[in-house]
Amino acid sequence: MVREHIRRAHQKAKEKASKFKKEFRKHSTTAILAALAFLIALSWRDFISDSVNKIVSSLGVSDQLYFYKLLSALLITILAIFGIMIISKFKVEEEIK
Repeated sequence: MVREHIRRAHQKAKEKASKFKKEFRKHSTTAILAALAFLIALSWRDFISDSVNKIVSSLGVSDQLYFYKLLSALLITILAIFGIMIISKFKVEEEIK
């Protein structure tokens, strides 16, 4: 009877450890992917920022630079939201399958 109790406890501990390992891998992978995506976003930020600054300078509207930065931020936000919606749709379809 004691052996059976120990065997069940051991089996339960193995199952919980396995579940923890799977969840840890899942969350670690998500964190690494988020970090890589953030790195990509930072590199694109520099490119976009420099491009907008160059366009604004060539138009000779340096006094209105903050307005154009606001428009640029709004445009990027809208594009990012559409990107998130599209990617989320693929994720939902993947989970259904």
